Amino acid sequence: MLNQGEINFLSKIPSDKIVKILPYDPRVKETASEIIKSICQRYPDLKVIYLGASSLGISGQGDLDIYCLASTDTIPNYLDGLIELFGQPKSSRPDSFSWKFQKDGFDGELYLTDPDTESMGRQIKIYEELRRNPEILLEYEQLKQGLNGKSFKEYQEKKYEFYHRIIGD
Repeated sequence: MLNQGEINFLSKIPSDKIVKILPYDPRVKETASEIIKSICQRYPDLKVIYLGASSLGISGQGDLDIYCLASTDTIPNYLDGLIELFGQPKSSRPDSFSWKFQKDGFDGELYLTDPDTESMGRQIKIYEELRRNPEILLEYEQLKQGLNGKSFKEYQEKKYEFYHRIIGD
């Protein structure tokens, strides 16, 4: 059963948006490492994690998902430096900011977010389950590959359903 946040996100996806699944490219991890290094040089106390299909070494959209974790009250301490590195955020809320960027031919998204939010906790739980269980990771990759060329809305909905099943919520 999808939650309200997932339903809301799905409702905003354009009906003509198509997903393209690419084979895993090992160069993406090097690019992610460079980005994380640049953030950590500026903010050594900031916890930075790399999530998503490319971090797991599987087929996906060929993008980078990098998260900088800070409590809501300390998020403002990191904004200026991240704006210098990535430009103006594409979106902001009191507990998170997000940026889109491109590096070395890879699309990326950077999030400055509170790790104690329900959605971030859930993302980490899903990532850890995929990382810990090779059978589930293979099933996830096959799901993604099977949705190549389908609507992005269908792709995202099937991923949400898969997440709910593997973490039992």
